[in-house]
Amino acid sequence: MAVPKLMVKCPICREPIVAGATKCKHCHSDLSSLSSSKSSRFRRINTFRFGFLSGVLFTLALVLLTYLHCSSGN
Repeated sequence: MAVPKLMVKCPICREPIVAGATKCKHCHSDLSSLSSSKSSRFRRINTFRFGFLSGVLFTLALVLLTYLHCSSGN
């Protein structure tokens, strides 16, 4: 009888992998360097969506400041 393996989600791509794996078979990320939850939390925040949202908010702030500056000059 085969022993079922405990599966967990990869912290990078969220695909199921065997618990204790050192490399993800889906995204090929090295999981041995992810020892603390702080680094995995930073990796989750450091995504394209976060950068895109930051860029949009920065652009909106610049547009608002430009509008306020131009409207106060008239």
